[in-house]
Amino acid sequence: MPNKGVISPGLKPQHESLSVQTSPSVRPDTLPPMTLSPSMTGNPGQPSIELPKIQVLEEKDYIRMPWKNGLGETHQIAISPPSTDFETEEFVWRLALSEVRDSCSFSVFPGYDIALFLLPDAHPTVAHTRRNSLTNRVALHHNDQATPVPLRPLIPYTYSGEWPTTCRIRSGPIRHLTFIANRDRAHVTANLETICLHGLSDDGECNHHPHGTGHEKKDSNGVGVANPTSKMLLGNFTIVYVVSGGIKVAVEGTLEPQIVLTGQTLICERQDESSPTDFAMTPVASDGTPFEKDEHGPDGKTDHQDATVLIIQVNLLRPERRASIVDVTSPRPRGRAGSIIVFDDQPFQPFSQTSSTNLLHDNSTVGSPFATSPPGDSAINANIPLKHWDSARHYRPPVFSARFKNESDVPPAIVRDRLAIEEFPVGAISTAWINIAKQGLSEWLRIPVIVARGKEDGPVVGITAVVHGNELNGVPCIHRVISDIDVSQLRGTVVAVPCVNVPGYLRYSREFSDGKDLNRLFPGQPEGTSSQIYAFNIMDKVVNHFNFLIDLHTASFGRVNSYYVRSDMNDPMAAAMAKLQQPQIILHNSGQDGALRSAAMNRGVKAITVEIGNPQLFQNQYVQWSYLGVMRILAWLNMFSMDPENTVHGGPPPSTILCSKGFWIYTKTGGVLEVYPNVNTVVRKGDLIARIKNIFGNIVEEIYAPSSGVTIGRSSNPVAMAGDRVLHLGVIKKEGEVLAKEAKENY
Repeated sequence: MPNKGVISPGLKPQHESLSVQTSPSVRPDTLPPMTLSPSMTGNPGQPSIELPKIQVLEEKDYIRMPWKNGLGETHQIAISPPSTDFETEEFVWRLALSEVRDSCSFSVFPGYDIALFLLPDAHPTVAHTRRNSLTNRVALHHNDQATPVPLRPLIPYTYSGEWPTTCRIRSGPIRHLTFIANRDRAHVTANLETICLHGLSDDGECNHHPHGTGHEKKDSNGVGVANPTSKMLLGNFTIVYVVSGGIKVAVEGTLEPQIVLTGQTLICERQDESSPTDFAMTPVASDGTPFEKDEHGPDGKTDHQDATVLIIQVNLLRPERRASIVDVTSPRPRGRAGSIIVFDDQPFQPFSQTSSTNLLHDNSTVGSPFATSPPGDSAINANIPLKHWDSARHYRPPVFSARFKNESDVPPAIVRDRLAIEEFPVGAISTAWINIAKQGLSEWLRIPVIVARGKEDGPVVGITAVVHGNELNGVPCIHRVISDIDVSQLRGTVVAVPCVNVPGYLRYSREFSDGKDLNRLFPGQPEGTSSQIYAFNIMDKVVNHFNFLIDLHTASFGRVNSYYVRSDMNDPMAAAMAKLQQPQIILHNSGQDGALRSAAMNRGVKAITVEIGNPQLFQNQYVQWSYLGVMRILAWLNMFSMDPENTVHGGPPPSTILCSKGFWIYTKTGGVLEVYPNVNTVVRKGDLIARIKNIFGNIVEEIYAPSSGVTIGRSSNPVAMAGDRVLHLGVIKKEGEVLAKEAKENY
């Protein structure tokens, strides 16, 4: 494993032998003296040492973990401690075999180091090809850098688990071993070795001739016999993965040698106090039988093959050598200088001559009004209302499971001129940058698109976010939806666009780069202003491929929203989608307003707009609500299965209020604005809902509700100009009321 320093992505991978120290290792001369068992020493009072534990794992013993994104699958070979859930629990080391079908992103493992071993092709014609003769087919990119790190078969490569890493595959699927180790708890060495029948010659190559150079072992007839490759084990764990061929392994202190064939793994576990252990490996035939003598084929060569094995040794670090862990709950000295002052760390004292003198003893001056008692009572003990704040809460970081789940990560993006769903692989999640319009450098403005294409045909559901550049809650909603989709169980296609208005997003602005509101210009024009052309290409290149659309928004700067849905409730499909979101409020809006939803509906795409909270921040509760709503829609369309408790097939829940129309209330004058009702609050006609004061605090306008309704949204900006928004009021639908065919709002 690499040490903690930064390794350039251009670093040449370690060749042949990997021996990289992650923390100070435990030298053999620092180990405690070996303690012998009573049977060895004759002293019954001494504790015994357990013999090495040997385990051989066949491929059927590996735990298969298909990736939800359809790009590959992982076979977990072993993990320490055993039965650890690596997605939720800390572990010491983990060995896995991955089969990757296409370019992908690897998981991030903070605090761990990762070693990759690219395996040769499994095709019979190349299965045993020498490792240096194979061409490079795969490369890694660390930290989004353009410089690739080529991977070559059977040459170990290590990198830091903190680095975001993408794997780009040039041709065909690949297979690789991944060894992950906790750098604070283990020192690891790994090397690839060839196990020869008669050992190595003086030049380091396998000696294939039965009589060779005279250094190999021979039987009584002078015929060469197996010459084992011996090693001395010092680590707590020795892991041997057989890449090709087969070996017989004899471990000192064990009764029976073990046969390990291609694709199998041997794990030898030793106690910390154990003395060095001899470990011998000898090649065997493909059926596991030993080579007792050399038999020559027609070409004069022996019929056996040498074995190629990967040997990993793990030495656990002693606790005293690990970094100390600070208990955040333990008391700390109270240092005031430069520290955060907690209000209630000093009890409140009623004001008095004594207390004032004590408090100001060092800083009081002659003539200070606090030097003597005030006139009248000798002490003042007024009933002043006080707020005693709770102590600061201890931070609890999120569970660290998500960082270990590369099966949900999306692969690196390709560039396309338009969305063509048939070009993306079935049963996989893909990403792309779609060219939309040329900018001032004559380079393309591109939007990001995620395509989750199921194995079965079905509808195409589009999910869009950030049509307004500062409305961001839709971004984590899309991330959660994509990470929760298992494409092997998906019917149809989900196309997610996490950022529609790229220029506005980069400027933290609601509007497009020309200052226009993009969501009032759809379907746009092929010739016109930059925002009109951009809107036209969004429709033409992306949205036209949808059957359904869920457009995710929030309030804009200076406003806050309830969790509500805008939908044409006269359209049965759109109405069902709105109800499945289970919002606080559903607002009937038929469109005709230049919004993306309206343009999509006019082209036969069933669409709703979901308003999920406030601008330029992530609100976990709102994001969770919208995520569940999207998953309910996918389940309702029979595209994906979810927990039945979260699926609604009937009308809206009792807490959802349906509004037949909505409108904004505006100010008539400017000043300091105070708005009183919170969002999702029912108000009555004539209720005082806001006041405007001048800068001196005098009331200059009072605003009353012109009708009864529910607060959909409201202003959060106290600085108001004449004609600014105050409150978005929804008129609650009455029983028996027929919804208007055209229902608009006074944006």
